[in-house]
Amino acid sequence: MMMRSTISILLLFLSLVCSGQNSDIKEQAVQSDTIAYRNVSTLLVPIAFYSPETNFAFGGGMQMFFKTGKSNSEVLNSTVLASAIYTLNKQLIVEVQPQIYFNYEKYFLDTKFRYKVFPNLFWGIGPNTPKTAEENYNQTEISLEAKFIKSLPSNVNFGFAFNFSDFNVTEVTNGGILDSDQVAGSNGATLVGVGIVLNIDSRDNKFSPLRGGFYQFNTNFTSKTLGSTHSFNTYFLDARKYLNLGNNKILALQVYSRLTFGDSPFQAKAYYGGADVARGYFKGRYIDDHLYVVQMEYRQPISRRWELAAFALTGNVGHNESGHGLFNDFKTSFGAGPRFFLYKNKRTLLRLDIGVNREGESGIYFGVNEAF
Repeated sequence: MMMRSTISILLLFLSLVCSGQNSDIKEQAVQSDTIAYRNVSTLLVPIAFYSPETNFAFGGGMQMFFKTGKSNSEVLNSTVLASAIYTLNKQLIVEVQPQIYFNYEKYFLDTKFRYKVFPNLFWGIGPNTPKTAEENYNQTEISLEAKFIKSLPSNVNFGFAFNFSDFNVTEVTNGGILDSDQVAGSNGATLVGVGIVLNIDSRDNKFSPLRGGFYQFNTNFTSKTLGSTHSFNTYFLDARKYLNLGNNKILALQVYSRLTFGDSPFQAKAYYGGADVARGYFKGRYIDDHLYVVQMEYRQPISRRWELAAFALTGNVGHNESGHGLFNDFKTSFGAGPRFFLYKNKRTLLRLDIGVNREGESGIYFGVNEAF
């Protein structure tokens, strides 16, 4: 079964590559009453992929690159990434993600809107939930994230964040964990939060860096005062380093941690697994208040527009301030996959990864740009 899935994904990946090479790419200048845009280019591609969380998925996507009228950077491009996807698990995912630089790259607006109808799996809360606890549930999500960041000297960036999410749990397994009403969020949740963003970003490219580093600390304070159904605080730490070993051979390193304190529903806790945080594990196989992941990835160019990557990672989740469980049972995985650069002069890429975890379970992931 694994081999058949792998072959199918490779064929889908190759079809995407061919479509990407012949996509509608246009460059133009646009003038509005409030702001000017220039060097506008668009890339339209069909989307077809497989992941453990979605089964086979199909849809379409568009990425637009542009520069605002007040821009003096040859490296930084404003982008809008939009996609609509339907999966064989009857999931619908619609995302729009504008990332816009203003006033000669001194200000950055990073936003994401998401609408999801997402039947999913749940095993309970904690680092040692058994496979036999697996149950189904269905949930609709509407969310909006926005960060407004000011660029400071020495690659330092500081700003503020706003988060809104509305989760509507529409179906649970009769007699299951979520049906018992013992898990916060089992009847849905509305979350409104604000926070701060502080980072040092010396990467030469946000999509697939060749050198530099990224060190970010985020907070999110979700409160009933703002209209939430729950009150809790979340802290994020994301540290990445990119070592160029010569001829664009890259060793990428990341330490990621997420800590949650307070009355958080299961939707707002840390999810171990998925295409970015811990490839090889089903996203949400382990859920808890706290999480950390340490991962490395080696990226080897094989031609002007193709690259191979291999990765390994470890980490865990835990449920209290003392870190109980976090360092008792490491959850490790490794894998590899190809990358294809959509433009000859931009490091925007499609990637395909196959990850295998320590229990021998595997996941296949297709995405746009690197995992980190």
